[in-house]
Amino acid sequence: MPVLVIGWEIYDQLPEEEQKEFALVERYRTDYFYECYEYEYSKGNKSYEWSDQCFHNQEELLEFFGYEMIEDLNADAVYARRIQSFTDEDTKKFIDLSKNGYQIKVIGI
Repeated sequence: MPVLVIGWEIYDQLPEEEQKEFALVERYRTDYFYECYEYEYSKGNKSYEWSDQCFHNQEELLEFFGYEMIEDLNADAVYARRIQSFTDEDTKKFIDLSKNGYQIKVIGI
């Protein structure tokens, strides 16, 4: 079943009842990425590439939030919910809630 992933910017604009349908997945901070890389490098993993359940790599995460650099992250939150289908109308609704067209992603379709 597909999963709709949205960022805090969209989540904050949803009505409270609709917010309850989403679960907080993660809050991303710049220092978290530094810690991940430090830990992996200390284990000798020099080719470490960060990823998690929502994003394949750091670049995809930055693109999701519309950022250029990892230093721009400041406890940016990601929320998710399972969906049956996702129409063009749904896409328009969520993109309209985003200031710059970012912070929306559907996984598993």
